[in-house]
Amino acid sequence: MNKKILLSALFSFALCFTACDDYLDVHPATGFTEAEVFSSESEVQSALAGVYTLMLTDDAYSNRLAFVFNPNTDVEMAAVNTTAVNVNGSDIACYEPKPYWTTLNSTWNTMYKIINNANDVIAGIEGSDLYKTASKTEPSKITQMYGEAKTIRAMIYLDMIRIWGDVIFRTKSSTGDEDFRVGVTDRNKILEFLIDDLKSVEPLMQYASVVEYGTERATRSFNQGLIGLLALTRGGWTLRPDSDPSSIGHMVRGENHELYYDIAIQYLGKVINEGQHDLKLSYRDFWITQNKLVTPDNDDVMFSLPLLKSVSGEYGYAIGIPIVEGSHNYGSASGSLNLAGTYLFSFDSKDLRRDITCAPYSYDATLKQVIRLDLAKLAVGKWSKLYGDPQGSTSQKGTGVNYSWMRFADVLLMYAEAVNERFGPRQDAQEALKRVRRRAFSPADWATKVDSYVSSKSNPDLFFQAIMDERAWELGGESKRKFDLARWNKYSEVIYNQYNKFVNWGKVANGAYVPGVDNVPGSVYWKEIPNPDANNPSKTILDIKGIDPVLQAKPAGYTETVFATKWYALNNDTQAYEPNNDVKWSFRGFINFNNASSVSPTAPLRYLCPYPAKVISDHRGAIQNYYGFNY
Repeated sequence: MNKKILLSALFSFALCFTACDDYLDVHPATGFTEAEVFSSESEVQSALAGVYTLMLTDDAYSNRLAFVFNPNTDVEMAAVNTTAVNVNGSDIACYEPKPYWTTLNSTWNTMYKIINNANDVIAGIEGSDLYKTASKTEPSKITQMYGEAKTIRAMIYLDMIRIWGDVIFRTKSSTGDEDFRVGVTDRNKILEFLIDDLKSVEPLMQYASVVEYGTERATRSFNQGLIGLLALTRGGWTLRPDSDPSSIGHMVRGENHELYYDIAIQYLGKVINEGQHDLKLSYRDFWITQNKLVTPDNDDVMFSLPLLKSVSGEYGYAIGIPIVEGSHNYGSASGSLNLAGTYLFSFDSKDLRRDITCAPYSYDATLKQVIRLDLAKLAVGKWSKLYGDPQGSTSQKGTGVNYSWMRFADVLLMYAEAVNERFGPRQDAQEALKRVRRRAFSPADWATKVDSYVSSKSNPDLFFQAIMDERAWELGGESKRKFDLARWNKYSEVIYNQYNKFVNWGKVANGAYVPGVDNVPGSVYWKEIPNPDANNPSKTILDIKGIDPVLQAKPAGYTETVFATKWYALNNDTQAYEPNNDVKWSFRGFINFNNASSVSPTAPLRYLCPYPAKVISDHRGAIQNYYGFNY
């Protein structure tokens, strides 16, 4: 069962470890000496809770890292219908973020506050008698907390690297009197340090089944999984700057990548072989339990940020099925994070994940389903306020639904990927992929949808494409696609293809012939039917047709909602048929209506964010923006 960390009780204590606005100035007067703070296990845990407290703010994992920093992909998608710069500079979705966007600066500072607090805890534990006298051969509470602080620090640095590239690297707490003219450290050097650092503490950490609060703390299995992800990131591709700051840059693979794939195989293999986690719950039941604030310690979740009900958390609100506030007791939900409309049609019709991941509807003020499906108006169905207990008629965010940062299914797919990269689709890689697909299909379909499907991926290229597809279907709405595409060096290709898919689907839906493009859903059709849920017999739901199979004519008794047909239509101003504005500009920083004919699927795509303008000025010339962020 779920056991929330007692952050509310520890909050006043944790404030003593909260840094002020500038991340370099991190030692406010606390009233506590280091010896007092780290003299008992309970006091160390309280200090560690201060690290978690900062992670749960809007500038970190309660909001920004959960969904705000999402560029558009073939999975997560936000429509952009103009070339105008957003007044807040928040054009991350279309690959045109601005250095002056204040959220970039506040998130940068918050991430470094977390790092500095972790550094404080690490230093305090190292200097404590508790740690000095603890066994260095058997895990204990104090060695677990020591490893926990280092694991959290590594997680924060990884996310910063995946957002900004090279970043400032500190493993000692700042005192506020350092030289501000400090530059960034090469991301590969940081990743190499973190991998070795986590490997050193892994044997002395404890499993979630032993640790109080379970997967809401960074435990041994999560440490192992994180080593694997760090290694895949180090061995993968990344955007590097050219000498000309105005250039987009170029993609480079990390040197000696084979070594890091071997490390990934070793540590992801440990997670699998040690058997602390599994895929026990069905896919549907897993997500319903998440919405009900329940997280088993021995199932899919490996690390889950412990968001607090009525305080933090936007899963079910900004990320989930939209709900209009009404007389019901569930409050509203904005459903700000959406999925690409084409993503719904990528699933096998028998894939049980499709209908829990993709919700082509919202709820009105009476909780009646309303059709909601367009280029970027497909709700993430994994989260819904209706799955949990009512939180009040005027409730909004602060759902308390945890942020599952790493799942066992993710580990299985990373392991399969790493093995395939080094040795091809050998048996253990196939079995890891099969374990994920077994949960996705009914046992009656395993022979064809699991065994035959995986066996058909008989060479490394076919198997890698299967991994790409499986990660999209398994992890949709969880904001991982952007990171996967980058380290695979597939970002440009996927976005190029996605833009042209929207265009071509629109053309075919309007009667044009496009080679290789057919069976396009020009419309979907729906009608209200009684809810089969015995708990809500008075509510109607939508029966939606035209998803699989695609229909070319409206069934009797159904209402039509135009889908792909509207993506390519007559422009009344120009009297020419062309893509609509959502298609034209949603990827505008890479491919758009004006440059589509000259863009190559291998051209570099600027997926990284610029350093915040204030960071540039504060560091007095030691840091500068590249990738064309020269404004």
